[in-house]
Amino acid sequence: MTLFTIDRSLCNRDGLCVAVCPASLVRLGEDGYPAPLTGKEQHCIRCGHCAAVCPSGAFTHSLLPPQTFAKARKAPEAETIALWMKDRRSVRRYKDTPVPLDLIERVLDIARYAPSGHNTQSVEWVVVADRPGVTAVNAQVARWSRAEVDKKSDLAKKLNLAGALRAYGHGRDVICRGAPALVLAHGPAEGITPREDGAIAVAWLELAARAVGLASCFAGYVTFAANAYAPLSEALGLSAARTVYGAAMLGFAAVKYRLIPPRNEAKAVMLHGEALRPLE
Repeated sequence: MTLFTIDRSLCNRDGLCVAVCPASLVRLGEDGYPAPLTGKEQHCIRCGHCAAVCPSGAFTHSLLPPQTFAKARKAPEAETIALWMKDRRSVRRYKDTPVPLDLIERVLDIARYAPSGHNTQSVEWVVVADRPGVTAVNAQVARWSRAEVDKKSDLAKKLNLAGALRAYGHGRDVICRGAPALVLAHGPAEGITPREDGAIAVAWLELAARAVGLASCFAGYVTFAANAYAPLSEALGLSAARTVYGAAMLGFAAVKYRLIPPRNEAKAVMLHGEALRPLE
């Protein structure tokens, strides 16, 4: 299999495709045109950067048909993006309004572009699409919490599961906060960076939700229970080979925040070459 083809009538031999290939599978031939590194096709991670960067459209990837690419557009100004990200809130009060499935599908369509180690794209999703389903998940999480409290586990103390159970017993949903929908990200138990990929995917899902007018919040209790309580994982259709790396509530916010609360200043150490020289 030839990894890619070049339309020489369009190629301007700028070498951009060579520069961006993370696996160095694109080389410049003696004639200045890009050529694949033969025998190494299996190392391609299908990131598509080679074709995406070509300004003349001369590059065609054999594994990524041209029609599967979308047109890139100019991004909003940096200050707009910064304000939009800072203004994001973990919403814990939702309207009773059901979430239309097409909105959830739009959110997932955006979240699938989240970066993953080696572009494995191994994150998959379970969607609990209505309030009765979320209520059923709540009940399973409560049963798991009771078992952890009864055996006085370290996790029960760390997560204050006894307090969560008391609230649940009094009719206060501190597990999914009355959200009408729930989304769980799961991936392989083993891999390059499955935990990080799942966490990043849920973070992207939260931002994507806001982009389509939905509110969200991380569902920590659900994440812990889904990995530790077989009745819940089985109800969600998860096999033992899959691990839940994050979950998020979805719904329409019942409240609107007027202000952006303060956060701690970023703590960072800036290193330069002189300081790192002893590492050579």
